[in-house]
Amino acid sequence: MSKIGLIIEREYLTRVYKKSFIVMTLTIPLIFIALAAVPALLSQVKDSKAKNIAVIDETGKYGSVLKNTETYNFIPVKEISETPFEYYKDSDKDLYAILIINGDLIENPEKISIFSEKTITPGLKTDISSQLNPYLTDLKIASFNIPDLKDIIDESKVKIDINTVKWGETSGSSAEGPTETKSSSEVATALGFIFTFLIYMFIFAYGGMVMNGVMQEKTNRIVEVMVSSVKPFELMMGKIIGVALVGLTQFLLWVVIIGGGMMAFGIGTAVSSTDISALSQMDPAMTSQIADPSMIGKINEMIAGINFPKLIGMFVIYFIGGYLLYASIFAAIGSVVDQEADTQQFMIPVTMIILFAFYAAIYSIENPDGPLAFWCSIIPFTSPIVMMVRLPFDVPAWQLLLSIFLLFITFIGSTMLAAKIYRTGILMYGKKITWGEMIKWLRYKN
Repeated sequence: MSKIGLIIEREYLTRVYKKSFIVMTLTIPLIFIALAAVPALLSQVKDSKAKNIAVIDETGKYGSVLKNTETYNFIPVKEISETPFEYYKDSDKDLYAILIINGDLIENPEKISIFSEKTITPGLKTDISSQLNPYLTDLKIASFNIPDLKDIIDESKVKIDINTVKWGETSGSSAEGPTETKSSSEVATALGFIFTFLIYMFIFAYGGMVMNGVMQEKTNRIVEVMVSSVKPFELMMGKIIGVALVGLTQFLLWVVIIGGGMMAFGIGTAVSSTDISALSQMDPAMTSQIADPSMIGKINEMIAGINFPKLIGMFVIYFIGGYLLYASIFAAIGSVVDQEADTQQFMIPVTMIILFAFYAAIYSIENPDGPLAFWCSIIPFTSPIVMMVRLPFDVPAWQLLLSIFLLFITFIGSTMLAAKIYRTGILMYGKKITWGEMIKWLRYKN
């Protein structure tokens, strides 16, 4: 095995067998699954006892419309001989709130109030509105005295459902035309942002791991022993590639654990009857949409329209390219400092470039083919992050190839320059290195 191979093996095995790696690999997916599962489970937990709401309807028209639910009991009160507050305090029914209707709600919709000692939950207002609004609408329509007006209004309601269809390669002969698959800009946008954020996070996390590793070996003087048997360039490349393999291993384990966990718990795969009932209280029309099998079919078609193998493959390529590019820079920075506090002057420019790329990706979501998105997906220092936003929107092949070519060419160049800094800085102690000195090192001949 070559010397670089031995260094890669050492870096990989040393980090993979660390307790911190095992803990992080297992903990982060579990946290992710918990963030998705726990709110869904807690949302189904109801109070053991429904809240009592006293209904004082001075008009006598609307109180009977309100029906009890799992959460609220509406108690009709014909009249009271004291103030609402005194009634609230003296009542033996453990009241949560008092609902007072003191006017015609069709003519004066504001003639309804809820009084309570505590700030009421939004669910109470939603529950009352969802029951009274349809009833008031029917009364208003009936007041026009036009036969079948309600049916006419219902039939006149039109809500367009725009299908987005993507043309693919021509199937068979040209006469048959191109293939057609349904797509979704919303799904594409979400996927693009997720992959962008992952690369942004991984570049910082694993690039910082390389920098800290180099700095620790230099501080502990371990590197003096190592460079006696291997070249500084081989040491740097072995460390960079070893950490890259650690990152890919961790990412793949996260995908397996999160995917398996979500399938096991059925997160996002079904909507329970309890969920539908809760949603119907907020918006009755939502219930029919969720329960409609055609809606589930449309969602599946949207997901099927995304080329996941291509996305994941490009993610791996851009992760490797972006990581290698910045890891060489991080390694060079780690080699010229003796302690972490000294890295700030060198890290600020690098951090600004990565942050610029991240914000450029965010602003490119709405216009993935615009000038900002195009140039930032071609320029190597920003392309790993910005290109992931554009990929779900079908980037032309020539742009993709050009971007990858420039990224890896730039990585080779940056690695050669970083190796010159690394070779000199790794054995230099007790001196504050400036940008000017680092530029001088770049001019040294091998």
